[in-house]
Amino acid sequence: MSKQNDIETVMGKLKDGLISAAEANVQIVRMEGFRLITKLPAQARRDLNSAVKEGRLGHLRKDGLLPEVYFHPNSKAAAISARKNNANKSIAAIAGVVA
Repeated sequence: MSKQNDIETVMGKLKDGLISAAEANVQIVRMEGFRLITKLPAQARRDLNSAVKEGRLGHLRKDGLLPEVYFHPNSKAAAISARKNNANKSIAAIAGVVA
């Protein structure tokens, strides 16, 4: 099954009332491996932070140009790499404007 099919399955369960929105958010992040965060509704943030406290997800806070990221505990290295790539793109964009 592809990630897109997995996400559609989770969304179908949400629509059918089999899982809550909070559980859907957590399952999607776990399936994707990680999710870089730029904007996030307060309720979704609370849900993801609860999953972090339960040990189901990991979390790295925003640090300068490094974005915030929630990740599956087994995907920490990929989350860190994606976070650094995102920051490098931001640096390149700023350098392009300044130069």
